[in-house]
Amino acid sequence: MTRCAEYDRLSSQVAQILSKLSQLTTQQADLFQTGDFQGFKNLDREVELTLGEKERAIGALGQHMSEHKCQT
Repeated sequence: MTRCAEYDRLSSQVAQILSKLSQLTTQQADLFQTGDFQGFKNLDREVELTLGEKERAIGALGQHMSEHKCQT
């Protein structure tokens, strides 16, 4: 099967969110390692929100793939 433009858009969105999540968790790990627990705690909400974005984006991609059969 070939991929469609919507698949490409959703897939790109998932990749961007995963990249953001990776950056945030690396930053949070650094804060934890240095003992900056307030900074760690402050960043935790953004990590949680980004995890929610990831779940929704992956769900949308999975639903699109299931409905349109456009995965490679």
